[in-house]
This record gives sequence, structure tokens and C-alpha cells, in this order.
Amino acid sequence: MRRALVLAAAAVALHAQAAPARPFTDGTGRVLPLPAAGVTRAYGTSPVGSILLYALAPEKLIGWNQSLRPEAARFLLPAVRDLPAYGKWFGPSGDASREALIAARPDVILSVGYDDATAVDFSDRLQRQTGIPVLLASGSLDDLAATCELLGRALGVEERAARLAAYCRDAVRDARDLARSLPPGRPPVRVYYAQGPRGLQTDTKGSLHAEMLELLGAENIIRDDRVKHSRHAAISMEHVIAGRPDVIIVASDDSGGASPAWLEDDAWRRVPAVAAGRVYVIPSEPFNWFDRPPSVNRLIGLKWLASVLHPDRVSHDMVAETRAFYRLFYHCELSEWEARDLLAKSRLPLPPPANCCLQNQSK
Repeated sequence: MRRALVLAAAAVALHAQAAPARPFTDGTGRVLPLPAAGVTRAYGTSPVGSILLYALAPEKLIGWNQSLRPEAARFLLPAVRDLPAYGKWFGPSGDASREALIAARPDVILSVGYDDATAVDFSDRLQRQTGIPVLLASGSLDDLAATCELLGRALGVEERAARLAAYCRDAVRDARDLARSLPPGRPPVRVYYAQGPRGLQTDTKGSLHAEMLELLGAENIIRDDRVKHSRHAAISMEHVIAGRPDVIIVASDDSGGASPAWLEDDAWRRVPAVAAGRVYVIPSEPFNWFDRPPSVNRLIGLKWLASVLHPDRVSHDMVAETRAFYRLFYHCELSEWEARDLLAKSRLPLPPPANCCLQNQSK
């Protein structure tokens, strides 16, 4: 197996050397040999990069990391719904195959997310093992616009990348402006992000998966110095009760789009957010709006979360915002009622549509 991998990587490398290449500098300063004729086939090592690649250039996407759920696929272009899944590269359940990836012959592999020394080491090793250039870029919200532009240049879709980057900058700027506009003496909204079958897994302050909270001026009640891990950290009910969250947001794939059953437990009723009815299910179609994965899907999540956390200071028309985002990033034309259905599942209060009487009469 190792010999076959080496031979396959060598064949790819020889082919790349024979074809004209152009030097391209990635987000960490690494110089890569991209095809001079342009990138026509690309792949992301994680859903962070795969979703961004789909948003930028769906025609260049050769596969996903895992098969799409039917609920997600219906919001995406038909051409990408049945693309192969090449597996996960990170985490304890990583099952990606280098052999399969080499055989798929992408022109470039995108590694978007963390861009620290560990990420550089992973990208260098994967590039040596496959003979395929691995482009590394940051996936943080602050860097997302620049990453869109960087990938746009790599993929040859600069004009579309500029549109997506402009949306990124506006969304992050609006979130920061909202946080700065909060009254100086007003305590931050305290938030708990509930995950897992009992609601006792979370992402802590300092994690890429929870950075939206800080951006919007909210306080994540679980800090990374109180638990051992910042990703899917297991905590106790006492942690939640002591944190006294004003708002709870729930990972939607753990609740099925409904209020989770664990909220009926007497212990949860002692939590201020539950007592006040401020528990919201994160929209998840086609991808979780908060952090699963932490890609461009979080941009519409910023607007949704702003409405959840600061309803007295936000005047978003979330139906219009949702439709505009899906059109731009997912190439999907949502109807008003489809957008309303997505938002209603999150328990976000919405005004009735102006033509609701006409709609009801037509049914």
C-alpha cells in the first residue's frame, strides 16, 4: 500500500512538472506550483474549504468530505449532489484515502481553517505524499474576505470572489458595529451553546467554532480554562446552572429542528434562558449557521444570531437576508416560504408576511 501510494504520488508529481506551472503564494507564504492553464479540478481537506469552494466555483469541485444529507443536498446545485466523498482528514474519525485522492487528480487541494504551525506541517506532508499542491488559508471570520479573494485568484474566479468577499466584510463589520453600539453599562448577553444528546457538550470561548459570540459582543459562559478541550467539550449541568445563560442556542442536528427533549428536565428549568423561553435552534440546512463547519455558512448565522441576541437593536428582514445569502453563496433561489420555514424551525419570532391572507386563501 505504501509503495503504491509513493508510485501514484510520483506519477502525479511528474505530470505536474511536465505541465507549465505558475507560482502561487498561499495564505501562509508557501509558494505552490499551480497549473499555468488554470485550475479546473479542486478539493477541500475539510468541509470548511469544501463549502467555500462550492460557493466560489461549484464547477471545479470534484468531491465532498462526506456524503451530503438529503436535507442539505436539496439546497445545492444538482451537479454537486452526488459527487464522491473522499473522507475526513481530521479528528479521531478521520478516514480519508490518499490513494483515492491521488486517483481523482485535483489540480489543487484547499486546506482552509487553522493556519498555524500544525496546519502548515499537515499541508506540507500531504503535498509531499500526494504530489498535489496544497493551498493553506485562514478560515477565521476576520480573514474570510481575504481568503475568498486568495482562492478566487487561485481558481481564476476573481470577479465572483470579489462579490463574496464584499459580503464577508459587510457582515463582519455590521457585527462589530452592533457590538460597539451596545450601551457601555449594559452587561453582555450570556450564551450557552448546547450540543450532544443531553445538551452537555459545547464549544468554549477561544474556539474557532464559537468566535461568532465574541464578535457580537456576547459572553460564552464556558471558558476554555474550565474544561480540557475546546471542541465538543463535555461539561456538567452544574457548569450551565452556574453560568446563568440568558440565551441558549442548540445544535440543530441534535434536536431535529424541534425543542430538544432534554429541556424538559427539572434541572434545565432552573436556567434563566429556559425560564425566559430564550432557547433557539440553529438552522442547519444545508449547513449549520453557527459552526458546523466554521465556513461561509456562518455569515448568514451572524445576522440570525444578532437577531437572537439583540432583538431590540436589530432590524434585519431575516427572510430577505436568508434568500439573498442562499442566492449568492449556495446558488439557490429560495422562495419566501422556504426561507420562513428555515427560520421558523429556529424559533426566531417573525412578522407575518404582508400577503399572508392571500396565501392562505390560495391553499
